Amino acid sequence: MQMSRRSFIGTTLASAGVASVAVASSQKERPLSTYKRGALGKIVGELPPGRYDTHIHVYPGAPRPDAFKAKLNKAGFVGGCIYSECPFLRYGQKKLIDPELAMDNVIGWAAGSETIYPFYWINPALPNACDLVDMAVEKGIYGFKVIRNDGLPVDERTLPVYQKMAKYNKPVTFHTGILWDSYPSSDYFRPANWEGLLYAPKLRFALAHISWPWCDECIAVYGKLLNASALRGDEVPEMFIDTTPGTPKIYRKEALTKIFTVGYDIHDHVQFGSDCRVTKYGVDWATDWVKTDLQILNELGVSEKTVDSVFRGSMARFLFGGDNSKRTVPVPDGVIKR
Repeated sequence: MQMSRRSFIGTTLASAGVASVAVASSQKERPLSTYKRGALGKIVGELPPGRYDTHIHVYPGAPRPDAFKAKLNKAGFVGGCIYSECPFLRYGQKKLIDPELAMDNVIGWAAGSETIYPFYWINPALPNACDLVDMAVEKGIYGFKVIRNDGLPVDERTLPVYQKMAKYNKPVTFHTGILWDSYPSSDYFRPANWEGLLYAPKLRFALAHISWPWCDECIAVYGKLLNASALRGDEVPEMFIDTTPGTPKIYRKEALTKIFTVGYDIHDHVQFGSDCRVTKYGVDWATDWVKTDLQILNELGVSEKTVDSVFRGSMARFLFGGDNSKRTVPVPDGVIKR
């Protein structure tokens, strides 16, 4: 039986544990009824106060949404983005999951929550990938996840898929940086490979793991796309940096320092993720990374507003979009204007 996101909407945010999570003192409480909601009951354009984990994986197993949400809340999060099962064989996987079953399964893990957003993990090189995007959107999937370890992320096969995502106003998160697979795949995950998305107008995409160990290249690509908007207007794609580890702790301060001191308009385009699983959400792992990042951001003198964006506001913009016309655009010496 086909499963729609509509089947799971209807419970209150309080039932998801929102009330149990402390929020910054600078944020004012407001009735949940005042948040703008979309046709499926989801909050559009902004998210309720609290912290969000934008990078959570679904592994094989029947959905147990209550157990997952309890662990998520225990780690101090009110919601986040969850990615469906992997669409290609890896880590001893013996058979591929049917795409529709994968969509239904990830929707099931988000059951009863208005702050957990299901993403479909898609192989954009498949001949029917555009059809899978159509199916996912029809079912109520909120975004897409891509790891392509057997080819460049943007080529003649994949670009139409990304263009269709943009047409639907759906974001996509890419794995970038070293991938712990057992194949020589690193050439495919250098962040400069994503420059081809300049031909996917208005696509919102995130490069996960700060592209470690190519963090400098990741930040440079962000700057290039930001500058491209000065040349081509708001038709260019919009890039986000997903700080999910990735980065070993010895590199963490260096990476975050570069992100927040490079001088680009970046404060609402950086988002936190844990890389945890819905089946066994790592409470200690996630809370330790939050503690680490908060300490670094405090040492850097990052404002409360920007910290809130890392854990909430950037995810809202990633999911629903924002106003690109007000962003500060760096124009380096020698820029080609045309």
